[in-house]
Amino acid sequence: MDIYFRRDFLNLPGHHAGAHVVGIVSIERFFDQEPELVAHLTIADCSRTVVLDFDAHDDASLANSLHKARLLREVVDEFVVHLERAATSHGVVASDG
Repeated sequence: MDIYFRRDFLNLPGHHAGAHVVGIVSIERFFDQEPELVAHLTIADCSRTVVLDFDAHDDASLANSLHKARLLREVVDEFVVHLERAATSHGVVASDG
């Protein structure tokens, strides 16, 4: 059962096609086992694809998956701040697409 599904293209129209992000969070039941949290984040540019797993089958794996997701969010947020700062300090004009 999908709890969350989102798929978006990363590039603005007119830029290289194919870059995308897909996030999926679902609850799966395998045979007679307890339900399991299955979560994947796929990030692709024009030539490379990375799939990150955030599956959780117990408290320890859930804690690790949440740690990984939160750390990624922190790094991406900081990356955006520094990308914007670098563009501004070097006179690069950027727009919110």
